[in-house]
Parts: sequence; structure tokens; C-alpha cells
Amino acid sequence: MLTPDLRNGPAAQAHPYVQVFTEIGAIEHYLRAAVTRHLPEGMTHAQFELLQWFMRYGDGQTPAELARIMLMTKGAITNLLQKLEKMGFVAVLADCDDRRKKRVKITRAGLEVSSAIMKDMKAKTEALREGFTDDEFRAVTPFLRALRIFLSEISELGAPAATPR
Repeated sequence: MLTPDLRNGPAAQAHPYVQVFTEIGAIEHYLRAAVTRHLPEGMTHAQFELLQWFMRYGDGQTPAELARIMLMTKGAITNLLQKLEKMGFVAVLADCDDRRKKRVKITRAGLEVSSAIMKDMKAKTEALREGFTDDEFRAVTPFLRALRIFLSEISELGAPAATPR
């Protein structure tokens, strides 16, 4: 669990935005830990996230598009794709229309390993669904989406500070 930094005094810890980011960080930590326990030997959480993205939204993107989607640098996504390709989970192919570009496709093995991981995590997924209602998830989604968009806008290099809402 995160230890509060009391150098700024307990009042700093009481700010709602500090509490929100503390909770988001803890949620991300526990989610990553839960998923990582179910990954096959040698697979990283980032690799799993990319396979899951393909499962939900389809494949065929360029490495540059995937870098933006996964919030990674081009070098990091290239490294991730090389490792997934070596494991046989994706294929990086020349673009039919523009041979200078590459397109990434999930392989049958990638589909199978991703499905197997999700099946292995079924008990945890069911516990989550039993612990919270769809309405509870729907209630927090607009705020979290707005927060993500706001942070994305102020994080862009050279972007001016976002205007208050």
C-alpha cells in the first residue's frame, strides 16, 4: 500500500484530487498484480494489454498507431512487438497499400493465449462483477473519462495548460 508523504502536512493528503490519484494508483497496482499472476512464463503485462486490445477492437494497426493507443514510445512498441512476434502471438506484415508501412495482426496462437488467460481469470472477473453493479461502474465512468482527457490534453508537449472547466 502507498505510504502517505506527510512532509507537506496532513492537509495536503486531504485534498480530493490527491485522494483520487492515490486511489487510481492503488487500483492500477492491484489490477496489474492480479493479471500478472495469470500470465504465461515470459509474458509481460504490456504484452497482455496489447493482445487484449486486439481481442476487443481488432488488429491491423501500424506500430505508430499502436504506440499512440498504448501510450508508449515507438521504440517501446517496436520492442514489445518483436517479443510478441518471437513468441508467435502477432505477425508484423507489410501494408498492402503502402509497402513502407507495417501492419500488426494477432495470430491464432495470440488469440488462444489471450483467451486462456481470460478463462484462467474468470473467478476474479466474476467476483468483481458480483462486488459492484453495472450502474456503479457507469456512474464513475464519465468522471474518469473526463479526467483522462483533461490529463491527456495538458500532457501534450507544448500544449498550453488546460482551461478550467
